[in-house]
Amino acid sequence: MNKHGIACGLAFAAALGNSSAFALVGGSLDANIDSSPWAGVGAITISGGVYSGVMLDSQHVLTAAHVVGGQVGTPGNVSFTLNVGGDLTHTYSASAISVYGGYTGMVVGADGVWHDDLAIVRLSAPVAGVIPAYDLYGGSLANQTLTLVGYGRGGDGISGATIGASASVKRVGQNRVDDLLVDDDGGAAKEVFIFDFDGPTSASNVYGPSSPTNLALDGEAQFASGDSGSPVFVDDNGVWKIAGIANFNSGVLFGTIGGGTIVAPYQSWIQATIAPVPEPHTWLMLLAGLGLVGAARYSRQRA
Repeated sequence: MNKHGIACGLAFAAALGNSSAFALVGGSLDANIDSSPWAGVGAITISGGVYSGVMLDSQHVLTAAHVVGGQVGTPGNVSFTLNVGGDLTHTYSASAISVYGGYTGMVVGADGVWHDDLAIVRLSAPVAGVIPAYDLYGGSLANQTLTLVGYGRGGDGISGATIGASASVKRVGQNRVDDLLVDDDGGAAKEVFIFDFDGPTSASNVYGPSSPTNLALDGEAQFASGDSGSPVFVDDNGVWKIAGIANFNSGVLFGTIGGGTIVAPYQSWIQATIAPVPEPHTWLMLLAGLGLVGAARYSRQRA
């Protein structure tokens, strides 16, 4: 299939939180304990629906806008669960939700996908204990091998997603980036990553090369229902960093396509959103240090 055909096919991509989509298949199960390198990846639940998210710090979770965007006015409906010790006791409600300003919903553009699908959930309290939070990866994703970690459904590329999504079951898999799409608003930044789900024959290797799989592994993994908002990681010199967030797929069988948002172009927004807000007395101290408090008082006296 050529690039034009791929773009047209992606126009039918389904959001991973939608019941008509599928989940991470072809992967393995994580131990779901606090010593796992993926202990900072948690399950987001909304009205019984299961999605995924990843910790940026002790009180902020990065996920997809299409998962939590409808709850901005009612953040208490959103819960985030970390399976520390393999249980569901570490659950936190959300106190605020920030959606990236450029997100306009799941409306596909000329390249066949939607863009800017990121949101940050502020938890009602900091997460207790030693749980990993992850830095953002700012390098190129061209041909990078990604590690996928999420709470979506399980299965394989032949039979499909046969196991339901669960807030207590975390799955891990890998795939390789096959294509990068640029900013849909006219910028030059690469905003979206795409990979195909290669099977045992070259017929399912949509992007090539003409070999059964792009990875020197037993197989690859694909996103599915429940994986929306899940992180994809890159090993950056021995440190796992968040490279992107899962947003869509075109199915779950071998030969389908998955993809999501690259975090690098959004680092400034992410950092500004999670930055601590100084207490009122701190602002006064800062103003006083700049000589602005005294100036303000003098102006009021002269008015």
